[in-house]
Amino acid sequence: MTYSAMEIARYTVNYCNELKKPISNLKLQKMLYFMWIDYFKETGLELYADDICAWQLGPVIPDVYYEYCMFAGTPITVTARSEIEEKDKTILNRIIQKYLPISASVLVDKTHMQNKPWDIVFQGGLGNRDVIPFSLIKALECDG
Repeated sequence: MTYSAMEIARYTVNYCNELKKPISNLKLQKMLYFMWIDYFKETGLELYADDICAWQLGPVIPDVYYEYCMFAGTPITVTARSEIEEKDKTILNRIIQKYLPISASVLVDKTHMQNKPWDIVFQGGLGNRDVIPFSLIKALECDG
């Protein structure tokens, strides 16, 4: 099933809060990017279809960013209802646990690697806020 990025974000925030490890908006954005990649690698399906854009600090889903921007760099403490199928919860929980121990700054660095989707689209700022095509993410992040 394809979800909205907001649905996945809400689930992620809720799950991290349940684990008593709340995350910031910056970390949420990077986790959503890697969650899309890992979910696609595991299932061959797109987790969500919302645009991922190349912002200065890496890939961002604008609607999700604006939903949580009031928290700035602090942990997101709100919870919201999310409807995720049980089979997907198992996959998502595993992916979230993989990235939860990694700091936001390390995840930012990982998204900024040369010749990866963000780098190719951002182009040192020329492509600021441009959409990172899923075809590019699949080609450069999902092989192997």
